[in-house]
Amino acid sequence: MAVVVVFLHGTPASACVEGLAWGMPLEQVDAHLGPVQSTGDRAQERFEAHDVLLDRLPVSRVTFELSQTQGLKSLAYEFAIDDMTEVLAGLRARHGSPLSTSIEEADSSDQIWVWNTGEDLITAVKRKAKDEQKFLLSYRPSRLHPQTL
Repeated sequence: MAVVVVFLHGTPASACVEGLAWGMPLEQVDAHLGPVQSTGDRAQERFEAHDVLLDRLPVSRVTFELSQTQGLKSLAYEFAIDDMTEVLAGLRARHGSPLSTSIEEADSSDQIWVWNTGEDLITAVKRKAKDEQKFLLSYRPSRLHPQTL
């Protein structure tokens, strides 16, 4: 029994995006996304890749967090605003209706959609600030399985 537990513990959990898995080391993430670079003041944990394809959809930037002990911990994709409808429709087809909300502030507004798949917590955000719009999609492992509630 102990051998099975050790084996299961050492196997990364399936992640949100095909080809990636939670717990993957940097070398495997780099092989999947292409060249990555450290960013920010947490250089040892936060990385970026540019001009990546998610299936056939271009992603201008992928940002992810990775630790030496836990491997891949989270990732976020930045899409062109024109691709938002296709991404949201794909998520809805795969995972059902999301929880959604809007936040209005004086100089910006956000639309937020959230799915908890049991394995992943997926958050999509459309941000409008001044004349700029962004569409971001982030994933992290779910800490709460919906069937627990």
